[in-house]
Amino acid sequence: MAKARRGRKPLPRRDTSSGGGGGREHWRADGQPKTRYPSSGDANRYALQALLEDGVQLDPYVCGICGDWHLGNRRG
Repeated sequence: MAKARRGRKPLPRRDTSSGGGGGREHWRADGQPKTRYPSSGDANRYALQALLEDGVQLDPYVCGICGDWHLGNRRG
């Protein structure tokens, strides 16, 4: 689990009981927030590591909810 960045409160767990599916750009399927990366460079380094170690292709993107970078499964 990623550490909270200094000076920021961690985001709360999303309530999944209502069945609403909005905000997938920020929330994982289990209701926890996705890992936050402070820069595109950090997100790209982790995406490359995942590709080299596990063969998983992840795409970095800026989150419209928190403004940080997240990684998502490659679409297409």
